[in-house]
Amino acid sequence: MSDTMPPSQDMTVLGRIEKWQRRCEFMLVYAAVTATAIMMLLTSADVVCRYFLNSPILIAYELTEKYLMTAAIFLGLPSAFRGGAFIRVTFLVDRLSPLPRSIADHLAYIVAILCCLVFAAATVQQAYRSLFEPTTLSALPIPVGPAYLLPPLGFLILALAILTGSPRRER
Repeated sequence: MSDTMPPSQDMTVLGRIEKWQRRCEFMLVYAAVTATAIMMLLTSADVVCRYFLNSPILIAYELTEKYLMTAAIFLGLPSAFRGGAFIRVTFLVDRLSPLPRSIADHLAYIVAILCCLVFAAATVQQAYRSLFEPTTLSALPIPVGPAYLLPPLGFLILALAILTGSPRRER
């Protein structure tokens, strides 16, 4: 942003959308990192309690499995894409001239966006079904349904990340 223009005049609509998207990705990655830290601390505390006090933390495994791991994986998807962490098999594409390489890259992005949208639609259906089922964790009466909202959120933001920008590349 320039120092002479007010922020409201300097940003286009696309710029505002991208700024909002980056903020969402920032919040999601911090939620994923927090879930990972809690998962690590909870698992470590469970090990200590299990082996030294002979009394495990009853909810540790289920909470880790249903909520924390789901948050760590799916909320971190957009950040992993932006950081170039996804595996790409480029041995053929790297040998192409610039125009076919660009076509192949765009085709890969279209396929990736379509996959994200299909996965998001499937996980939204699963989340919808699970929200109306009275399934809870076995150790405590915590409903499992809200955990199913995390994957569609991750896939939708990932689709937006793919749509609005490319990952970091080292070619």
